[in-house]
Amino acid sequence: MSEVERASNETGEGEPRREYVQVGDRVAHVLNAAEEAAEQIRSDARRESARIIQEAEATAATRVEELTREAAQIRSEAEDYARDIRSAVDSYATQQRREAEEEARRALSEAETQARATREASQEMSEQMQQEARRRHELLQRESKALEERRHRVLEGLRDLSAQLQDALVEPARGREQESLADALDIERRR
Repeated sequence: MSEVERASNETGEGEPRREYVQVGDRVAHVLNAAEEAAEQIRSDARRESARIIQEAEATAATRVEELTREAAQIRSEAEDYARDIRSAVDSYATQQRREAEEEARRALSEAETQARATREASQEMSEQMQQEARRRHELLQRESKALEERRHRVLEGLRDLSAQLQDALVEPARGREQESLADALDIERRR
């Protein structure tokens, strides 16, 4: 005869008592699963933030390189244009030569101004992308912290529940020979 049947016969109950050992195992399983899920979420958040930052840096570097190439090409074109103008106006009078050289200088200045503006715009865009990446990283950190706090609250609640279950299981049945599980766990009614 098993101990459960013996205990049932000793208490005079017609049904064997249920085993409560599985409840603790289940609570431990839930706690382990919650910890694993929180760690996975943290790990995913770290990987995602690193990926976002890496993408932002790669995009910014590519854009800066593109804009630098464009500026060099514009400068090269401006220099070619100035050279062509100079060779074409060599036969003209001194006044025409000066005007052509002035035009070439203006074109070069505009190209440099445009290149500088393009470079500044690309740097600003890069900074904005980095700020966005930082903002997203901070958001992921806040979400991770909130999840960690929630996990902590769930763990505390489960620990409290476990303690209450332990107290309910250990507490002797004072005058309640046939108390059901629901009655045993109803702590509010006992108070």
